[in-house]
Amino acid sequence: MDMEKSWSIALESIAIVSVLSAIVYGAIYGLLRFYQDYRERRIIEYENFQKSFDNLVSNLTSNNPAAQLSAAVLLRRYFKVSQDDNSEIIDSRIARFISNKAKKYLRPIDLKYKKDLRLEAISEISSLLRRLPTGVFQKTLADGLGFATDLSFCDLQKTNLQDVLLDNKYQDIIMRKTDFYLSDLSYANLEGIVGHEIIFYHAILFCARIKNCDFSKGNFRGADLTDVSFKRCDLSGADFTDAVNIPPSIKEVLNNGIFPEACVLSAKHESKDKAIFFSMPGVMSKTDELITKDYKQILERKGYEVIYYKSDDYPRFGQFNRVRHDIMRSSGMIAFGLKQIHIPQASYRPGTKEETEWNGKWLSTPWSEVEVGMGLMRGMPILLVCDPDINDGVFDGGLSECFVAKVSTTEDCRKIEYNKFVDEWLSKL
Repeated sequence: MDMEKSWSIALESIAIVSVLSAIVYGAIYGLLRFYQDYRERRIIEYENFQKSFDNLVSNLTSNNPAAQLSAAVLLRRYFKVSQDDNSEIIDSRIARFISNKAKKYLRPIDLKYKKDLRLEAISEISSLLRRLPTGVFQKTLADGLGFATDLSFCDLQKTNLQDVLLDNKYQDIIMRKTDFYLSDLSYANLEGIVGHEIIFYHAILFCARIKNCDFSKGNFRGADLTDVSFKRCDLSGADFTDAVNIPPSIKEVLNNGIFPEACVLSAKHESKDKAIFFSMPGVMSKTDELITKDYKQILERKGYEVIYYKSDDYPRFGQFNRVRHDIMRSSGMIAFGLKQIHIPQASYRPGTKEETEWNGKWLSTPWSEVEVGMGLMRGMPILLVCDPDINDGVFDGGLSECFVAKVSTTEDCRKIEYNKFVDEWLSKL
C-alpha cells in the first residue's frame, strides 16, 4: 500500500515537473522567438533606414531639380536626434505591457546609429556647399543646417552660405568651435546661436544680420564685416584682429583687437543714402536709352535718387574720383550690359589651352568693369541688366553671388518691378 502511494506521488511529481518544464521551455522558446523576430526586424529596419538615407544623398546630385530640392528638405529629418530621443518602439502592440523606462531599449533605430547618420548628413551638406553656386538649391541645403540642434566642432570651411537662415525657432543652435574658415556668409541671418569660440577666421560676413547670439571668445580674425549688424549679441573676448570694416561701436572699444568683457551689445554701420548708381554707356542707341530711362522712372517712383550719367556729364579731369564719390554715397547699382563693341573676327587668349575664335562677338563698355568693381568694393547690391548677346566680364552668366541679380534687356519694363530678381535686389538695398 505504501509502495503504491509512493509510486502515485512520484507519478504526480513527474507530471508536475513535466508541466513546469513545458511552461519553462515554452517561455524560453517564446523569448528566443521574440528576440529572433526583434533582431530580424531591427536588421531590416537598419537596412531600410540606410537605404532611405543613401537614396536621399544620391538625389542631391540628381539632374532633376525637383528631386534635388525634395532631397535637401527631407535630409533635415536626420538632424532631429537628441539624448532624450522619443522614437516609437518596434511593435506598438506590446507598448502597453512595458514601462516607459524600458521603451528606450526597444527603439527601431539605435540612437548612436542615428547620430552617425546625422553627422554624415552634415558632412554631405558641407561638401556640396563647397562647390554649389548661389541659388535656390544652395540656399535650401544651407537653411537645413538650422534644423540641427548641435553643430559643435563641425567643419563648414570654405562653404557657400550666402543668404542662409540659421535660426531654429524652437531652441538655440549650439555651435561651439564650429569652423567657418573662408566661408561666404553674405546676407546671412544668424539668430539664437550659442557659439562659444566659434571660428569666422577670414570669413565673409558682408551684410550679415546677427541677432541674439553668444559668440563669446569667437574668432573674427581677418573677417570681412562690411555692413554687418549685431543685435543683442555677446562678443566677450572675441578676437577682431585684422578684420575688415568693423562696426565703429565695436572698433572703438577693442583692446589689441580683443573685445572686452561686457554686457550684451548691439552694433551696426551707418545707414546709406537712398541713391542708385547707373553704370551704362555714355552713348547709346535710342532703344537702349529707353530701357535705362524706364528703370530710372521705376526707381524714382519708389523714392530713390538715380545717379544717371550721360557723356556730357563726365568731368574733363578727375573722372575716377567723381565716379568713386557717387558710388560711395549710393546704396545700390544697376549695370547695363549693352552692345557697344562689335568684333567680326578675333582670337581670344591666343597661344593658350583656352584659345577661342570669336566671330561676330559683342562686348559692353569697358567702363562697366571699372564701375562694377568699385561697387563690389563698396559692398553694394548690384543688378545686371544685360543684352542676351553680352556674356563676358562682369556680365558672365557663370558668376554667382546672392547680392548680384541679373535680368535680360528683353524683359517687359512694364512688369519689371514685379520681377523676382529685381524684387530680391531691391530687398537688399
